[in-house]
Amino acid sequence: MDNSNDIQQKFLKLKDEFETYQNFAESTMQMINEKNTRLERNLDALTNIVEISKYINSNVSDENLIPMINDMIIGILGVTYSSIYLIDDKDKNLIAKATNIENDDFSFENYGIYCMVNNEEPFVVNCKDSIFSSGNKKVNIHSIIGVPIYSRDIFKGYIIVEHTLLNFFSQDHIAFISSITNQIGIALENNFLYSKVKESSITDPLLNIYNRKYFFDYLEEKVIKDPQGRFAIVMIDIDNFKRFNDAYGHQFGDKVLIETTKVLKDNIDDEEDLIARYGGEEIVIYINNVRSYSEVFKKVDNLREELFNHVVEHGNEKKSVTASFGISYYPENGDTVQKVLSVADSMLYVAKNSGRNKVISS
Repeated sequence: MDNSNDIQQKFLKLKDEFETYQNFAESTMQMINEKNTRLERNLDALTNIVEISKYINSNVSDENLIPMINDMIIGILGVTYSSIYLIDDKDKNLIAKATNIENDDFSFENYGIYCMVNNEEPFVVNCKDSIFSSGNKKVNIHSIIGVPIYSRDIFKGYIIVEHTLLNFFSQDHIAFISSITNQIGIALENNFLYSKVKESSITDPLLNIYNRKYFFDYLEEKVIKDPQGRFAIVMIDIDNFKRFNDAYGHQFGDKVLIETTKVLKDNIDDEEDLIARYGGEEIVIYINNVRSYSEVFKKVDNLREELFNHVVEHGNEKKSVTASFGISYYPENGDTVQKVLSVADSMLYVAKNSGRNKVISS
């Protein structure tokens, strides 16, 4: 009998130890599975971040880069709405650069999150009632996250992501989206540097207008795309420019060039026409959409008069500046840009040798 009790007690003890071990093992396995799930989720997030980073770096000059990033956010997170807002250079307000909201009229003030956006900090909002009481959204939004975009520690905008499900967004999403905003900040900086390099390669540093190479490239592409299109080329040379330099110095000569260019630029159609520095004190203008010779001549003669009436001031010096103009036409004066330009140059030569301050047309 005692032996039987001993066996029973040993059995119960072993059973208790086994159950304890089993519970421990199951708990450990559950903890390991949760860790694996978190690691897999983090690995997926890291993979997505790496892919986004690679995509941004390989498409830094693409004008559609921001909308493409926004589409990737929607696809990766499976959210209802995603929008990327950047500061507008003109009025400094946040405007939508990419969104999947139809006819977006997002207003931070109207939607009651202005204070959070104004703090330029990440935020998560979850609400049983629809967060947005107005607007053009077709569904009710119950969870929203906002993460600021910075470039070199300067606030540049926000990513605003929305979902219909309550409590959909958490702090983990802030970490993930923050990594994307970091990439966008880098992309904005790289895009700015790319634009500066590109701009410097096609503009004249003194006059801030296009250079000769860009002028030729632009017109030759125009001729290839539209061989039947009509346009005019105007060659301009500042009269007696060497005298200004010799008498008043190169600084005054530069001032003459800069102000002459400004007068010309202010009196042409920015959307249709193109102005460039041809070389030295020579400037060239492309006039698009030629309807008649008389119309072009009148337009160019108005430029001549504007210059004639303009006074350049530098220090104690005040001088009137005039210029001579030569006009030629495509395709009437040649079937290539170079031929048409050569005729304009010949007309300019005639203007300079017949008294200056004149417009001579082919």
